[in-house]
Amino acid sequence: MNTLLSSEQIELENYCQKLLENEWSLEKAIKAFEPEGSRHSPELLKTLAEVGWLGMPFAEKYGGAGTNLIDLGLVYRASGEYLVPSSFYSSVFAALVIDALGSEEQKLSLLSAVIAGKTLATVAQGEAHAVEEFRLFKSKATRVGDTWVLKGGKAFVADAATAGLVLVLARIHDVSEYTGWGVFAVDAQQLQGRIRANHAFGNIPLSSIDLDDLAVPYSALLGGEDAIASTLDIYTGVVEKATALQCMEMVGGINAVLNRTVAYVKEREQFGRPIGANQSVQHMLADIAIHLDGARVAALKALFLVSEGRPAARAISMAKTMLGEGYVNATITAQQVWGSMGYARETGLYLWTERAKVTDVWHGTRNSHLRRVATLMGL
Repeated sequence: MNTLLSSEQIELENYCQKLLENEWSLEKAIKAFEPEGSRHSPELLKTLAEVGWLGMPFAEKYGGAGTNLIDLGLVYRASGEYLVPSSFYSSVFAALVIDALGSEEQKLSLLSAVIAGKTLATVAQGEAHAVEEFRLFKSKATRVGDTWVLKGGKAFVADAATAGLVLVLARIHDVSEYTGWGVFAVDAQQLQGRIRANHAFGNIPLSSIDLDDLAVPYSALLGGEDAIASTLDIYTGVVEKATALQCMEMVGGINAVLNRTVAYVKEREQFGRPIGANQSVQHMLADIAIHLDGARVAALKALFLVSEGRPAARAISMAKTMLGEGYVNATITAQQVWGSMGYARETGLYLWTERAKVTDVWHGTRNSHLRRVATLMGL
């Protein structure tokens, strides 16, 4: 594969950076991510919908642009560089799930609304005792007449408090046997009083959702009963896409940390000269740059493979592991170089530090991805 971007892709990347520079300044990000901040910007999400970012890989008949995941990955890279709120990623993830599992009618109603920015959507996957291990999930759904009755709960759900639509992954329970899996499109109004905010580290608003005895319409099941047997496999494929896209976001985050730190060491003087003149500082930043170049290629390879429908599990896990380590280490190094200024509110560096720790575990920890690589290698 060729990891060199075409002239059109370079133009797209530059456009994304310019748009976010104008629409989402560091000052706006700092204000939004304050302890009492909203951690979400309806205005920004509306703008991103208007320029087509929410619908890039989806068919035009649903309001999408009909492009591909590579182009969306370039958007994610710019978004990571400018600290776009998690509501953008949540909506794209939900849209990918609807597109993969939904019926034509569901796509026309649900997917179109998400792409247009009319509905902020998110996915409720993890549970308190098992964030990623599907086999340990206990949430279930049972058909009762013309409804599905959900039981259990979900934890660590991003942007649930502001979402208008929550997609809930649950086992389908029939009498005493688990017959499959389903993803249920639940209107936020049905979840009033069931959402509890989690006090978590980082700039993603997380919540727990109580699902016990929640009755949803029969039509809430994406794809209907015919999709029950294949839902988990299809959903897992969507998670792979979301993970590959997040790798591109992490590339953007590392790039932002490196660029800001390079600019800082050029202007920060000690003993009459810039601290960037010190060889030890140069080596620290060179290490970040070297790791970033390799991680960028790994992320592009993972995204290319998954967008082509080719086996991508190993490439995705390798990229996610590399970027998790690289992003966290880049922010630690930057904090060392910046000294106390790295913690000053106006610099905003701490926001990338927090985001690095969140993305390191989101969509799989380093340990879980390393275990998968080892398994795929037959170890």
